[in-house]
Amino acid sequence: SVKKTIELQKETEKKEKKWKVFYTLMFFLGLLLMLFEIFIYRITIIDVYFPISIILVIGFFAFFFNKQHYKKTYSLKGNFYPIMQNLISWGFISCYIFMAINYYLAENVTTNYRFKIKEKSSMPGSKHHRSERSPLVRFDYFGFEKELVFHFSDTEKVNSADSVKVFVRKGGLGFDILESYDIQ
Repeated sequence: SVKKTIELQKETEKKEKKWKVFYTLMFFLGLLLMLFEIFIYRITIIDVYFPISIILVIGFFAFFFNKQHYKKTYSLKGNFYPIMQNLISWGFISCYIFMAINYYLAENVTTNYRFKIKEKSSMPGSKHHRSERSPLVRFDYFGFEKELVFHFSDTEKVNSADSVKVFVRKGGLGFDILESYDIQ
């Protein structure tokens, strides 16, 4: 009986360890995919509320179904860690999948448009080149305000320009993908 109890306890510890490894891997996978998601987001013409909504809805949905198991696995009482685990792992993973489907299943046909620049400004350069400000322009893309950042070397060109030319493809889920852009 004691031997059986020890075997059962070892089996339980082994299962808990597997779940801890799983949760840790999903957490770091979510963080890694978040970086790729940000890259895709920057070249996708989409309102920020879409990806945020996906992260929150899927993350809280997963939290609802997963919180008891997660709390039991880590012997937790509060909800902070289970919420963060589910938002970062399942929320970011699902948002990346959404953004990747739109990006990788985009049409091959590129369309170009020309838009009048609404506003110009700049942002600081990289760590050791703060004074080399990167120029940026804002324009109205069919009712959606889009911001494009240029290289420091394009500052004079941006300052003298009055319009921007963008080349876009229709994304797999209907959100346009910015192929390239230039100042005019």
